[in-house]
Amino acid sequence: MLSSRSLIVLIILSSLILFSQCGKNPESEGDEAYAKGKYNQALTYYLKVKKEQPDNARINEKIALTYMQRGLALYKLRKNVDAFQLNYEKSREFLPDTLSDHFKKEFSKLLYELALAYHNAVPKNDIQKEKYFTLTLDYLKKALEFDSTNVQADSKLNEIKIANYQRYFDRGKDFYLQAKRDKRNPSLYLSAEAYLLQAIRLNPESEEAQKLLKKVRQKTMAILDISDELPLALAITGQKWMSGNLALSVTVFNNTVDPYTIDPQRFTLYDRVGKTYKIAAEPTAEFSKGLVEPTVIDAKKDGNFVLAFQVPRGLALDKLIYETEDGYTIGKYFP
Repeated sequence: MLSSRSLIVLIILSSLILFSQCGKNPESEGDEAYAKGKYNQALTYYLKVKKEQPDNARINEKIALTYMQRGLALYKLRKNVDAFQLNYEKSREFLPDTLSDHFKKEFSKLLYELALAYHNAVPKNDIQKEKYFTLTLDYLKKALEFDSTNVQADSKLNEIKIANYQRYFDRGKDFYLQAKRDKRNPSLYLSAEAYLLQAIRLNPESEEAQKLLKKVRQKTMAILDISDELPLALAITGQKWMSGNLALSVTVFNNTVDPYTIDPQRFTLYDRVGKTYKIAAEPTAEFSKGLVEPTVIDAKKDGNFVLAFQVPRGLALDKLIYETEDGYTIGKYFP
């Protein structure tokens, strides 16, 4: 049996414990878990606050950083870059419209770590190697977008650019010369274009890469780039200026196993300054193959159409894009 004095002490202690627990709030508990590297626990607390305060930008920032920290921790533990990538994608869902300076700097550091993860990852094949290289560049650039003073990201980006520009330019040039010799394999021009584009990403001021890319695109405009990842392939097989309109002859290949409906309103023409143009219905209808209404293309077949745009003669054109209902963009660039 407890004495009355012991009972009073026990009641007081219980009250103090209960009071201390009631004094805490989910956000502060999340902060404690975050500081200890317990990111799953931190997310539980932060998401609870988020549910009660959906417009709290500070909580959104904390959730985004926690996902990134969890991704980094998983990567360090298992060297699994996919886990880091998935957590980054999750973090983006919580980015508020207005970001604090503290968040920008911290998020920039974590993007730098994601870039390094891809830079150090061992690819399974050449396709994955190019994907990892592109993602490395993308995330280093994003890190600098969030914090232009991120010295590590800036230094690594410049290091990679210097080390890789010549390699990509030389590969692009080799594919171009090989394509000129092998007339039966036009896809070599597509390979040349891909390498030259990467070279220009590494050195946008390179005149030699720009000139060679222009030559390559004179060929690739009319070549269908059939990729397993994309539902359609597009080629521009001819162009003609007439009566204030530009008429483009295009071929669209249905790369799916089902009939595919092409909607002319999903085509957009871009000029070199970024201005966009939609199809002009009346001039398009004047052509026997004018695409003015949605048209079905059978599986693994192509369709040949004419698209007319009301643009001034001699306008510097950049690209023609078709955007699918699923959000894919398929396009061709002008020389």
